[in-house]
Amino acid sequence: MWASIDTDNKVTKVYTKPTAITYGDVNYPSNVMSSWSNTELATIGVYPVVEDSSNYEDPAYYYNTGETFTYYNSVSVGGTTYTKTVVGAYGTANPKPLNDTTTDGVTTPGLKSNAISAQNSQAYTLLQPSDWYVVRKSENGTAIPTDWDNWRESIRTTYQSQVTMINSCTTVPELQALYVYNDATPPVRPLPVFPPSPSS
Repeated sequence: MWASIDTDNKVTKVYTKPTAITYGDVNYPSNVMSSWSNTELATIGVYPVVEDSSNYEDPAYYYNTGETFTYYNSVSVGGTTYTKTVVGAYGTANPKPLNDTTTDGVTTPGLKSNAISAQNSQAYTLLQPSDWYVVRKSENGTAIPTDWDNWRESIRTTYQSQVTMINSCTTVPELQALYVYNDATPPVRPLPVFPPSPSS
């Protein structure tokens, strides 16, 4: 990524890919951005862009600001010092609502409701292929195989544990942490996962 700056060191345009540009009375082909050195590009007012994502958060949980671009003679990003470069940075992200919100009679699900709905959908999808055991039992009394009966119950039990843990979260980081796997073998996360079916 590159950016053009004016004589006041203000960023005038950002290029996400090599682009043909005009500087003064000269037209330059797009390949100059990928083939010229940073020193050469500086002669036509073009500088590399370093992205600072330190304030960027997972958009599933946060509202991120737009990216702003600023030229620096010298700047440190992520522990590395850059000279004569443009930095793309984000402002402070705001967490999305954890709980449902109602405005003018319209309710918008919060993060916790969405998380619970996702787990409910997953449980439904897992149980559906073996629902025929339940139908068969109701129609002719044939017992559900014990391993399948126990597994179906474990799905429901796991789901209830998930709901309890999700509802207990009071901050967005707490909710995020439920889905983070550790370095164990196999990896484990705080939010329980659904067990595999007997046929797995």
